[in-house]
Amino acid sequence: MQLIRAALIAGLSLMLASAAMAQSLSPTHGVGPTPSDIKGFKLRVGNPYKTAMTFVVTPMDPAFNGPVEGAEVQPSLLTLAPGFSRQVIVAFKIGPGSKERTIGVCVMPQKIMGPVLPRVCGRYTGELLSRPGG
Repeated sequence: MQLIRAALIAGLSLMLASAAMAQSLSPTHGVGPTPSDIKGFKLRVGNPYKTAMTFVVTPMDPAFNGPVEGAEVQPSLLTLAPGFSRQVIVAFKIGPGSKERTIGVCVMPQKIMGPVLPRVCGRYTGELLSRPGG
């Protein structure tokens, strides 16, 4: 019985530790209303690595295929100590004739190159309450 309890505690500890280490962008999705044609979200970027890392935060299309126009992240480049996180703001414009817009945001380490890049991405949707001026 004690062996089972010890195994359960060890397994739970590993699950919690791995979830904390894997998170680099929080939240990874969001939906919210806006009274204007600009929507913003507060996101948190974290460094799960054992050394200081510089991360690039890029607004992307919803399929994460490439950068997108009409969106901005501040700061878009940040250096974090191991285990630390920092808040960033993403803001994007909802175009004329549209009631909503969805963008992607990806966080990638700046100096890691290769065919497989570690990146964490999320999708964020702004919903226009009513078109300004009408």
